[in-house]
Amino acid sequence: MKIVVSRLEQYPEDEPTGWAVGFNVVAGNGRSFYVDTVISFDKADKDEDAIAVALQGLKKSINSRVTALNKKSALIGSEVSL
Repeated sequence: MKIVVSRLEQYPEDEPTGWAVGFNVVAGNGRSFYVDTVISFDKADKDEDAIAVALQGLKKSINSRVTALNKKSALIGSEVSL
């Protein structure tokens, strides 16, 4: 599994109250998905802390989705010819 930070910004833009943190997650078979969350400034005042808190909060959900994706064949969605 590979997890890449793909969104990290104060949110909402006009009057921020927290961090919008998003991740692209790639399962072992190459299938991927995006997941995000908002972490309040009360829980994380720095961007590095926001990433750690977001990962901890999303860990169970990410693992569950990756497990489901890994059960699918890497061949689904691949191009074949006759």
